[in-house]
Amino acid sequence: MADNIEKGIEELLRKGKSKTEIWEMFGQGREPHKALFYLNNSSLPRDRKKFQLINLLLALGLLVITTKKLITALSFGTLDIFLLFSLVVPVINIYVLREILRFHRIGYQFLFVLSCLALLQPENHHELELFILVLLIGLSGYLHQQMFPVKNKIRIQ
Repeated sequence: MADNIEKGIEELLRKGKSKTEIWEMFGQGREPHKALFYLNNSSLPRDRKKFQLINLLLALGLLVITTKKLITALSFGTLDIFLLFSLVVPVINIYVLREILRFHRIGYQFLFVLSCLALLQPENHHELELFILVLLIGLSGYLHQQMFPVKNKIRIQ
């Protein structure tokens, strides 16, 4: 059911309906909170087109960090608990990458917070990692502000 709500909202956005019009259609349904989440989590098609290159640069930066973490985790060659723990960050990064490539609000929020937290790890204090993390923080914050301004957020009244 939730996937149907998300697909319906995406389809209506592609057809040019405003978020307010879509909320009027889905807000009276059986699951208005899910509809509200998906509606506020989805970006407008015009924004996707406008910020496509910046979004790809952001995704590329995240992919570089994720690849480095995967290579490091798999380079030890033993299957143990430490390998499983070292795979947590790449798995989370892959989920965030998926959300960013779908232009979802939650992906930019997660990436911003996780990149800020990654600055606390000493292993990320090398020049390349530091540059990429600052780039991820800046771009994810910028895209979140531009594509999901607070004034356009749909709220239950």
